[in-house]
Amino acid sequence: MSTHSDIERPSRLDNPHAERVRGVARLAGRSARSRTGLMLVEGPQAVREVVRHRGQWLRDVYVSDEAADRHPDILTAAHLATRWVHLVSDEVAHAMSPDAQGVLAVASQEAVVGGPDRGEPGTVAVLARAQDPGNVGAIIRTADAMGASRVVVTEGTVDVHSPKVVRASAGSVFHLPIVSEGSLVDVAAAFHDEELLIMGTSGTSGSIGLDAVLGEALTRAEGALTVPHAWVFGNEAQGLSDEEEGACDILVRIPMSGDAESLNVASAAAMCLFASQQARSPQVSAASD
Repeated sequence: MSTHSDIERPSRLDNPHAERVRGVARLAGRSARSRTGLMLVEGPQAVREVVRHRGQWLRDVYVSDEAADRHPDILTAAHLATRWVHLVSDEVAHAMSPDAQGVLAVASQEAVVGGPDRGEPGTVAVLARAQDPGNVGAIIRTADAMGASRVVVTEGTVDVHSPKVVRASAGSVFHLPIVSEGSLVDVAAAFHDEELLIMGTSGTSGSIGLDAVLGEALTRAEGALTVPHAWVFGNEAQGLSDEEEGACDILVRIPMSGDAESLNVASAAAMCLFASQQARSPQVSAASD
């Protein structure tokens, strides 16, 4: 059977039943991604970011006539990044992905890069067995926005090349290093070699309030948030296991004054990563001089 790369690339696609169209649509599934080494990028924002930051890994860009009129910047940038830019009918765009708003791309999975930290060692976000693509994408987006140096995903976490993760991240998967590792216990051992303090989010007895951790950083310019550290965010339903909590140096809880039993993991991650950003602010650095 022909693979995605074996099929001649036409300048325009009008047939929603064409093999190329079906091949692109299959990349929504993990098995097709594993087999081909490709990934599907859906939606104007995610495509804009892969074109801008990872253009060398692009294979094809597909844009409907209507989307081309709405997003001429994407079309122009795509033509600079790859020769394979195709106008497609609305029917073809929908057949490839009903969630792409008429703009999608196929890229090598190498577009999501690992490698060294972005910038100076500071804050690392760790996803431990997180399963919801929307949560994973949202946490990656927040880690990017709050200046995290990298994201680490442990085994059991949803595939970060999933189009749902990429879309939920608004293209942030193409901005900072994302590294896939083994268990959190293995990750923790490597972090300790890097002299990273490991903080797990947990409401268990003995955990420290995030307000206290941030207060220490802001008032005395010392404490957990003022040294290179990693935040660990657990599984949506189960949180961190006993073994995973044991791998952390500190457990931190988010104080709540309302009636909600718990926070969504992406919301909790946003609060923790914001606290880290605040601790790295110039005002805190000045206070420590």
